[in-house]
Amino acid sequence: MKKQFFLVSLVILTVGISVSCKNNKVEAMNYDVEYKSLVEAFSKGESSYKDCNDFYQNIKEDKITDAISELSDRMNSINDSKNNYALGKEKYLQEQWVESYKFLSNVIAEDEENYNEAVEKKNEIMSTYINEAEVLALGYYYDEAIAKLEEIAPYSKDDSSVNEKLNEYNTKKDELVLYEGEVRNIFFHSLIVFPELAFDGDFMQKGYNYWMTTVSEYKKMLEQMYERDYILIDINMLYETEYADDKSVIKKKDLYLPKGKKPIILSLDDLNYYKYMEKDGFADRLVLDKDGNVATFTKLPDGGELVARDNDCVPITDVFVEEHPDFSYRGAKGVVAFTGYEGIMGYRTDLFDSPTFEEDFKTAKAIADRLKETGWRIASHSYGHINFQDKGITRVKKDTKQWNDEVIPIIGKTNLFIYPYGASVKKDDERFKELQKYGFEVFWGVGGRGATLRYADDFIIMDRCNLDGYKMHFGPKYLEDLFDIDYVYDKSRPKFE
Repeated sequence: MKKQFFLVSLVILTVGISVSCKNNKVEAMNYDVEYKSLVEAFSKGESSYKDCNDFYQNIKEDKITDAISELSDRMNSINDSKNNYALGKEKYLQEQWVESYKFLSNVIAEDEENYNEAVEKKNEIMSTYINEAEVLALGYYYDEAIAKLEEIAPYSKDDSSVNEKLNEYNTKKDELVLYEGEVRNIFFHSLIVFPELAFDGDFMQKGYNYWMTTVSEYKKMLEQMYERDYILIDINMLYETEYADDKSVIKKKDLYLPKGKKPIILSLDDLNYYKYMEKDGFADRLVLDKDGNVATFTKLPDGGELVARDNDCVPITDVFVEEHPDFSYRGAKGVVAFTGYEGIMGYRTDLFDSPTFEEDFKTAKAIADRLKETGWRIASHSYGHINFQDKGITRVKKDTKQWNDEVIPIIGKTNLFIYPYGASVKKDDERFKELQKYGFEVFWGVGGRGATLRYADDFIIMDRCNLDGYKMHFGPKYLEDLFDIDYVYDKSRPKFE
């Protein structure tokens, strides 16, 4: 009897244990399913971390299966991902691109709420870096392009394009070659905007026809020089100034350029917009447009007014380099030469008693600052556009002092001097030494191809070639390597006398 009771009890206990285990298993499965659903909702942003964590904490320890543990790990990974996304987005809005990219790189695919947007932002940041580096490299700023990409390279191991670009720019940098040919030096005056006004048969027509270039011609010249592999360089690339015993010493610098490129230096004389030019087919003055770019202000023949970037050398060159950054080596543009006797850039900064003097002064200074910021150098063309070969030392001293007193406060110090009329004086002439007292080291005249460059211990002398009607008509052999004259020549020009 006792044996039967024992067997019955054992059966009942076994059945009870089996039922209990089954119930525990069912309960655990229910936890698993419910927790999984909650975590999936969390990944989509449809539930919170607190909801998931509270649920997990309420599961009895003996009910936590391997599947539930894995879900808990997944929940914490997704939470870390969401935190990284929040930080990445914050840095993105603050335009801290590298920090943003670093955090966004830690957003995982299981974070369904944020992953796609994180990838989009990462791609946008990467594209920005690559595009900015490409613009730098196109202008031959190879070190700067490499440095730009190296900012983000440590966090972009999954993007091969960065390393590809780094290799490309390092290769191009290594491929620069020592240039040992001639350096062409070309110059222009203010451009003729309206040929029908400049070439109207009056007494000024002949001078304009000889010494000026039209807007159409200038644009075509740039186009052809670019196609023929010429490249703008800064005069400072050719020399450096060292100081010993309080004396300056000029040293020639080696010039390294991309293979096949030919350097050219551009300068612009008399960017003053003199009174005689008013209503005669030229722009009236330089201005800064609404975007802060140097532009021209022009009174139109019909009485209207126009602010534009295609009516004189400076803005046309700026736009051309923006569109063809490989035409300029490391942002070089050219040299702008001013006189001062009728002010500069179309502003009468010589008239101290003018009611608009202060405003004109500030405007001209702002434009000069912008010119220098955008790759232009500024030179003296003397104060009164005097012929140094004809004037004595007294007149030269007066002229140079006026330049120093009236123009330097607007444009800042310069060591560049362009002789009016190309009328240079010899190095042992007292007039030359007077110019040196004011810090001038680079002296430019006019002659032939504009390819003569002579170094001395404390100065440089260069010739320049005028690209105007006179040269195209009387000296085409000096220009044939630069452009096709028949293509460039403005047919509205009158016949030469």
